[in-house]
Amino acid sequence: KQIYEVNDSLEQLQLKKALDTLYAWIDSLQNWQLKEQLIETESTYKSMLNYFAGGTEDPQQEKVYTALFRSAYKLSDMVRAQIELKNSSSYYLDKKRMLLHHPVAPDLKTLTSYLEEIASRQALNSLLAETNSQTLHLKKESEEVIKNIFDYIWLSDHLSVADKGNIMSFLSSQMSPLTGQCLIISALTLSLLEFFDESKIELLLDNCKHPNEEIRQRAIVGTLLVLKQYDGRLYLYPEFQNRLRELSEERFFIKSIENIIRQFILSKDTERITRKINEEILPEMMKISPILSKKIKLDDLMSDSGMEEKNPEWKDIIEESGLSNKLQEFSELQMEGADVMHSSFAHLKSFPFFNDISNWFLPFTVSHSEFMTLSGKPEFNELSTMVLDSSILCNSDKYSFYLSMKQMPESIRTMVSGQFSSETSAIKEMQKTELPDPEKNIHNITNQYIRDLYRFFKLHPRRMEFYDIFEDKKEFFQAKKIQNLIINHADLQVIGEYYFSKSHYSEALEIFDILLQKEPDNAVLYQKRAYCKQMNGLIKEALEDYLSAESLHPSNSWTIKKIASCYRILKMPENSLIYYRKAEQHNPDNLSVQLNIGHCFLELKNYTEALKCYFKVEYLDKDGSKAWRPIAWCAFLTGKYQQALDYYNRILSLNPDVHDYLNMGHTYLAMKNIKQAVICYKKSVTQLSNSYKKFLELFLTDLPDIMNTGINQVNISLVLDLIQYELDLKEK
Repeated sequence: KQIYEVNDSLEQLQLKKALDTLYAWIDSLQNWQLKEQLIETESTYKSMLNYFAGGTEDPQQEKVYTALFRSAYKLSDMVRAQIELKNSSSYYLDKKRMLLHHPVAPDLKTLTSYLEEIASRQALNSLLAETNSQTLHLKKESEEVIKNIFDYIWLSDHLSVADKGNIMSFLSSQMSPLTGQCLIISALTLSLLEFFDESKIELLLDNCKHPNEEIRQRAIVGTLLVLKQYDGRLYLYPEFQNRLRELSEERFFIKSIENIIRQFILSKDTERITRKINEEILPEMMKISPILSKKIKLDDLMSDSGMEEKNPEWKDIIEESGLSNKLQEFSELQMEGADVMHSSFAHLKSFPFFNDISNWFLPFTVSHSEFMTLSGKPEFNELSTMVLDSSILCNSDKYSFYLSMKQMPESIRTMVSGQFSSETSAIKEMQKTELPDPEKNIHNITNQYIRDLYRFFKLHPRRMEFYDIFEDKKEFFQAKKIQNLIINHADLQVIGEYYFSKSHYSEALEIFDILLQKEPDNAVLYQKRAYCKQMNGLIKEALEDYLSAESLHPSNSWTIKKIASCYRILKMPENSLIYYRKAEQHNPDNLSVQLNIGHCFLELKNYTEALKCYFKVEYLDKDGSKAWRPIAWCAFLTGKYQQALDYYNRILSLNPDVHDYLNMGHTYLAMKNIKQAVICYKKSVTQLSNSYKKFLELFLTDLPDIMNTGINQVNISLVLDLIQYELDLKEK
């Protein structure tokens, strides 16, 4: 934590404070090389300060100042790395120590050269039609080298000039395997999340324009994560800012950023979706299953006459259960790109395959050595087509699926393949009729890669030892460098609207703040910002924005109703009534508006006017039940007890709650019918899980209204004691 405080000091431009803290830590490490670098940095800073104090004009001051801060950040990084390497037992540092102490750990040049050699041997084998065992051996060898390249990059603090050159060559070569190229981008990203390295950032930026879409999208995802993580120090690197400025002129880059941010916003709902599937959809399906089995009547189905006819009752069962709406919501989420498969594959990450961290990010390929034994089998080929083309499953889940299939007996695999074959054919036919959609393809690639990242940070056995990028409180748009990229009004609004549509109101609120600074006369932006504030419980602030929206667009009935609602919540019924009356002019027969006008009169204790409104609602409403409760209560408050009782008896035919029995008891009490009052009060206690204490709290809240009926304090006490005695008797 103290090391991170060094970075905080640097972000606040407190260089001396940061250097003083570093001295203490470097002394404890007894590292003379770091100490020497620190002394040199401080010496340069003191010289610069002397020039500054003497009033001497120094044209190099800004350049020197920037270099000093870069140096201080690097020292902070190295000190943290030294301390963690010495004391931490995290997965990342365990792997790092193993690599450092490996007696013959190969360098990157050796690894990439060896991979090229294997590729040549594989090509030769293919021409000579060598045996499967030789092909499998070379395949495994190639995968092992790619894994080692991944580890080398992931575990390195800084890349040498030679390493950077080797990676650039590998990523630009058409002979390099795509899986290896993709994994290098992921390794660069994961490594940068652990340790800042200019060379790795440059490599990510280089590949944001890579001709291969898979590599390009991974590079843009990595770039955004890095821009967010190191937002506080990237201003020290104008060369990066220039590169980003160039990229921002490419429309594909900005569209990719929008898409990536949308996918990360969607990922916020993954756990909620998982809970919904596990706690609502699946249990409902299990409940329906035995009912359907009775309704279906298997004997009838097997007869020739009714073989193809579906039972109309099945749909009714699903509709009545409420499952239909849940399934519809599930389908819509899936169409939108939400991660609906996470729950299905969460328990399929324990295969040895996932012991290698690189395999969590490996692009899916059916030619992986794990599946060589299945290759050529009909059921495997059928499944290959289906899974490979699936945009719903991410790479990690596809591997989980295949590894599960591999463990099944051949007969089961054949059966599963048969079940999928017709759907696969239908998908193929549908794809033939569809025009190629490059944007959809990009969306699918990004979506799958972000899900791969999600699986790793949420499901890896040692996930707690990694900083979870999906739990980061900082949003992408809050990073200055990213905000500069999407500063265009339309681009930022797209992201704001997406937060808004997904009910992430705090984040949407920030974006609407920014947009309103540029467009202060936009009534819709005021409306949406007001709604965000309202949903965050900031009613007074929401009211101010709703009033601003109304001043810009006075005739908007939605805004008027929202203003009225806010005034009611703020206990200002006079103001609320004014705006509900305005809303009434737009729609005089709106039941909600009439009810709220009645509520305002009720709060103003104008019961006569309140009743007029409630009777109008009763007349306009189909069954009139919406107004029964307020009519009954107003009748009670105005001494029309028989009328109140008539309405409470109607309410009992609905679904009466604790307040209905309580208010009915008050009415009987006012009519001096103590016996019936006690019966109603006891039912109210029953509704409160037999808690007399909770009942008493509600009763005392209504005490002033009860006493206004002429019932004195003594009689009220007698009634309460009578209730308690009867409850005690019931318990005995």
